[in-house]
Amino acid sequence: MGDLRDWLAEVERRGELKQIDGADWDLEIGYIQDRKVRGEDTSVLLFDNIKGYPSGYRLVTTALNTPGRTALTLNLPNGTKREVVETLRHRLPQWEASLHDFAPQRVETGPVLENVDSGENVDLLKFPAPKWHDLDGGRYIGTGCAVITSDPNTGQVNLGTYRIMVHDEKTAGLYISPGKHGRIHCEKYYAAGQPCPVAVSLGHHPLILAVAASSLRGSEYNWVGAIRGHPEAVIVEEVTGLPIPADSEIVLAGWCPPGKSRTEGPFGEWTGYYGSSSRQEPVMRVKSVLHRNDPILTARHEIRNKAFDFRSLMRSALLWKELETAGIPEVKGVWRYEQAGSRFFNVISIRQRYYGHARQTLHVAAQTTAGAYAGRWVVVVDEDIDPSNIDEVLWAMATRCQPATDIEFVHRSRSTPLDPLCFDKEKNYYTSLALVDACVPFEEKNNFPRATGAPPEYAEEVYTKWRHLFDG
Repeated sequence: MGDLRDWLAEVERRGELKQIDGADWDLEIGYIQDRKVRGEDTSVLLFDNIKGYPSGYRLVTTALNTPGRTALTLNLPNGTKREVVETLRHRLPQWEASLHDFAPQRVETGPVLENVDSGENVDLLKFPAPKWHDLDGGRYIGTGCAVITSDPNTGQVNLGTYRIMVHDEKTAGLYISPGKHGRIHCEKYYAAGQPCPVAVSLGHHPLILAVAASSLRGSEYNWVGAIRGHPEAVIVEEVTGLPIPADSEIVLAGWCPPGKSRTEGPFGEWTGYYGSSSRQEPVMRVKSVLHRNDPILTARHEIRNKAFDFRSLMRSALLWKELETAGIPEVKGVWRYEQAGSRFFNVISIRQRYYGHARQTLHVAAQTTAGAYAGRWVVVVDEDIDPSNIDEVLWAMATRCQPATDIEFVHRSRSTPLDPLCFDKEKNYYTSLALVDACVPFEEKNNFPRATGAPPEYAEEVYTKWRHLFDG
């Protein structure tokens, strides 16, 4: 599949696209999306004729809020959350093994060069950046974006999804949590007394968002190519020298100078809170704006208690992969709950094979790259529990976990300033992890009471026979 417009055409063909005309960028777009999602409307929302903006200056959101569309974007077969995670778990090492074959392909031109504004013509207010929440510090043009930076020492290019707040026509605030690659790159430039070059893709195929928002090892551009099956076409942007997607809808290019900051935030974050309050954060001085005719801004509005988050699929598969790489056998499923930001609450299903298997799984998960960052709960359950079904997980925790002996704690684990329980936002980003063994005790497996309910094979037989009753 080609660019964002090709992807939207396929979504429309499937009957999953809704166009909304006349909404106001000031809170109204955010409220409409929130109400739609909470009402279990899974459509992709395409806003046009936004108040104060010409027709054609559009904004698309909720692109990846179903397992099916996420699977479509990642070139995977459709299925339940658990099935897509399992498929993804097998594909990840295949894609990773082929990364060297899919380096980005440099091209001289592309749709993103249809309009190039520089110097006095730069105007970030040209685009319908929303104010999503009533207490946000400003309008956020970068939520479903890909921030492009490079390591000044190695030249390694990184794409990350960080938040971008509009300060005025020519400057933006850039928030990147400590330890993220984009922030490390900026800090290296600052240490050398140099400004950090930054390019931001604000509209693109959702695959770029899916990759930029995930913690993948290696070049994100190579990952995009490996997943698609062909290299990503990039243009070397003139101001920064950074490679930008040739098919992007909108790209900002400029510099973050050392020692320069402005108040950024707060912003309604994935935690379900206004993360970090207002802070002094780096300023991006935008020197060039490139965009297609009738550009489309891609956005992600963080919603508390959302029904699905595409990042849960990728993060679950990555945690599963790390567990197996560490030698944990018989992992049967992993789910990182979207209602907890796909980080705070993590569940792993295993088939117990030996004494200590469950505890080993918990402790390894707590130390993985995928599981340690901003984790709060790690729960291990037996293979009969679907880790993506919170009712089953809570039942296992209530009936198979003896709190006094089956819960352990890890202190001073890694977190983020966005964590509502990190109170010293300037220094300490620690959390604690609860490791919950909600498995039947291994030594009691043969004596534990049998759970009620039909055996799976018989349940499937009856379902097949009476499908018309259940699917009608």
